[in-house]
Amino acid sequence: MKTSLQVEDYYIEFDAETHQYWVDHVPVISVTQLIKEILPSPYKRVDPTILARAAERGTELHDSIEHFEETGEISHLTEFKNYLKLKKQHQIDVVKNEQIVVISHLGIVIAAGRFDMIVTSPFMKGQGIVDVKRMAHLHQTHLSLQLNLYKLGYEQTYKTPISYLKCIHLRGHHYEYVDIMFDKALLQRSLNKYVDLHPELFIT
Repeated sequence: MKTSLQVEDYYIEFDAETHQYWVDHVPVISVTQLIKEILPSPYKRVDPTILARAAERGTELHDSIEHFEETGEISHLTEFKNYLKLKKQHQIDVVKNEQIVVISHLGIVIAAGRFDMIVTSPFMKGQGIVDVKRMAHLHQTHLSLQLNLYKLGYEQTYKTPISYLKCIHLRGHHYEYVDIMFDKALLQRSLNKYVDLHPELFIT
């Protein structure tokens, strides 16, 4: 079932089951799909059953955090409780949840996506993008590309600067607030590779 909404200058439709986006009625890939085309999957040798179970637990955690930020309702999950500890420790104020962005390159809309939250903190200047991860180990290149793409998309879509990128890593009793560096070189290499893979999209 499609969800439709106006996001700044774009009319966006999104199918939560298939993760398909349409921007101004034109189908575009998700940020996740874009990354899959550019970087090799770190999960090729992992049992699909294990991946499916991990995805379910990750969705449960994300839903509990989003629900809390909207309603204040507390979850029983250990990882959620650790989320609250990080919020208190770093004085994280969630400004927006599930923010949709549109990414353009060379004047062409190439992808759309959603990240977990826009935040502010008295310890940090400006506003930042935060994504929550429940995976056992962070895959640094994938994570860096993902958040740098979200930064690009947010600044393109909302014409508002992002000052920092963070990852909230929650796994069992482990929790940390991780800095993700701006990486223009990685971003440019990745976009160039996408152009090389799909030259037909950029023919004018």
